Amino acid sequence: MTIHNNYIFLPKQKKKVQEQHHKDDVIHIEMPRNILFYIKEIFGNPTETDKYLLDFKVSYTYKTANEEYTVIFTVINVSKYTYLDISLNRETIEDAIQSLEDIHNKITASEIEDNYIMIVSYDYISEYYCNEAYPKLNELERNLRRLLLNTYTINFGTEYFETTIKKDLQEKIKKAVQSRTKNPEKRKIEQLKKFFYSMEFGDIQALLFTKNWTIIEENDKEKFLSETKNLSKLTDEELRAAFEKFSPKSDWERLFSDKAADVNIEQLIEAIRLQRNDIAHCKFFYKEKYESFCEISDRLNSAILEAINITEKKDFLNKKAEFFNISMAGISEKFAQLLAVMPESIKLKSSYENTEYILSMFKDKLKAFTVPAYIYKALSELPKNHIPTLLNIETDDEIIEEDEEKNNS
Repeated sequence: MTIHNNYIFLPKQKKKVQEQHHKDDVIHIEMPRNILFYIKEIFGNPTETDKYLLDFKVSYTYKTANEEYTVIFTVINVSKYTYLDISLNRETIEDAIQSLEDIHNKITASEIEDNYIMIVSYDYISEYYCNEAYPKLNELERNLRRLLLNTYTINFGTEYFETTIKKDLQEKIKKAVQSRTKNPEKRKIEQLKKFFYSMEFGDIQALLFTKNWTIIEENDKEKFLSETKNLSKLTDEELRAAFEKFSPKSDWERLFSDKAADVNIEQLIEAIRLQRNDIAHCKFFYKEKYESFCEISDRLNSAILEAINITEKKDFLNKKAEFFNISMAGISEKFAQLLAVMPESIKLKSSYENTEYILSMFKDKLKAFTVPAYIYKALSELPKNHIPTLLNIETDDEIIEEDEEKNNS
């Protein structure tokens, strides 16, 4: 595996040092050492392998003490500036990186920067570690986005980015969502699909950790005041709890704090943001940073996966129970409406035995009552002697027919 690093050396602007010797009246001028001098000083005398016209470009081969691998230094001098290419070949990429790191560290630890400004023009070491880190960053961000989407949609549905997120941040993300349609409905659908995909990492931080007052706190406050007519009867502890509940909160406090109590998520996300910038923009990213990134990203990713697990077990189940309660309340209301239109003579006869008769008598009236398919399905799974035949009751979608076909098959 052959890899290489490239450098540019620009001489520093230093004053010439002049020393007057009285014995021979000779003026000595200290001239800066060239790059080849430092290479020889650091790595020993290399073998000249290739030389171009007027020393414009010279390649030197250097073998390690145990001759495990060969390093080629190619030096190009252009006026006062020097361009250096260092290449080497080893059997594995891991060995090659380690060797190139050793060479790079020796150069940076030398006195070369006393006289030159050293610029790394191609950094294969950072390229390698960025490539190693990116899959972890990719997985981390996708898991974080999944957690956000799960949590916001289960709590706020199609208003998931409009309920708690500040207006200015909403508008920024909406502009970032690529949508060519002028149809408001279609544009809203695109925003719902891509909102969290169009956020920068800093936007996610602002979304999660900026405290603000929302309609949620406003509604809670109004409910509390309507249910508590006399505040003077509350204890000091109850008042403090109320103030805490209705104070501005971050979305992390509202929606996520009970899912990652053992780690400082805000601190971890900030650390990832700083290193993410180096990875995403192909900046300097050496072994020490890479190892730090791996440790932080593993901790954060584990916390996010645990939060996803809690969300899908706890929040989803709570929402399902809430939805079921609302649905059953709807059923009760439907039957109350049905009983209200029944003649007293029929009410007196109503029993398990004549339920079919009652339904047939009020076939036309029952058509006015639409029963959601999920309720119909739940009722249809009960024993036949527990419910009346519901064939005369319309449903709001085609799920029933599909389910019946599956059951018959």
